[in-house]
Amino acid sequence: MSTLAKFLGNDFDAIQIVFFRALFSLFIIAPALLKAGTSSGGIRTSVPGLQITRGLVGAIAITLSFYAIINMPLADALAIRFSSALFVVPLAAVFLKENMRINKILATAVGFFGVLIMLNPAGNMSPAGLAALGAAIAFALATILVSIVARHDEPITMMFYSNVVAVLLLIGPALMVWRSPNLDQFSLLICMAIFASIAHNLFIRAFAIAEASVIAPIDYLRLLVAAALDYFIFGVVLGSNTFIGSMLIVVAAYFILRAGSAEDVQKPSARLK
Repeated sequence: MSTLAKFLGNDFDAIQIVFFRALFSLFIIAPALLKAGTSSGGIRTSVPGLQITRGLVGAIAITLSFYAIINMPLADALAIRFSSALFVVPLAAVFLKENMRINKILATAVGFFGVLIMLNPAGNMSPAGLAALGAAIAFALATILVSIVARHDEPITMMFYSNVVAVLLLIGPALMVWRSPNLDQFSLLICMAIFASIAHNLFIRAFAIAEASVIAPIDYLRLLVAAALDYFIFGVVLGSNTFIGSMLIVVAAYFILRAGSAEDVQKPSARLK
């Protein structure tokens, strides 16, 4: 999804790409929605306020993320965005009452140091870099909201509301920067929406059965793929700051993952909706 967004960013504004992503995702999940109707697993929700809030936060996060992806090397943008797992740890402690043990605190501190190395605050921080950091914070909050809402609604219901809110929020700004896609671009936009829908569904299901601070760090596996795609598709070599900073974040995420996994095995398994 991120690679397609970066490629499409040569021709479209980030806002329009996010709008298409949300709009086409609605068509993709439409069969499941029509089958469920207004029953559980359809458009009926028991927490409408939380669904709308999650949709707003998610739309902002994705728009900032796509802006960063389009205007930075893919691996750099994703590496900074991946710091969302570090923000999840304190947010999960506050909103989800998850354990905030010393090993998680130290690992989070190391990860934030890695973020600073990538942002290079002593130099000139680019707007795209700040957008990636803003996306990380917004994604962290969205992750917490997913963990809460997943206890009440089915994944398809959550996908429906997040995409509807994004479409309604972005349709006006998208029209201001509108460029009509040709057939090839239209096909790529649909492919992006398909990958986004698959990822979104699996993301929600994961957070329905495990702690937020445990699941989020696994996202860092994408960094290796992004670095490879940067090199082979866009001809961009991973920078030293990105390499050092991202390695610190990955190490921090690994220790957060281990700490969370050790806690999870002591709890009864939650049933996936």
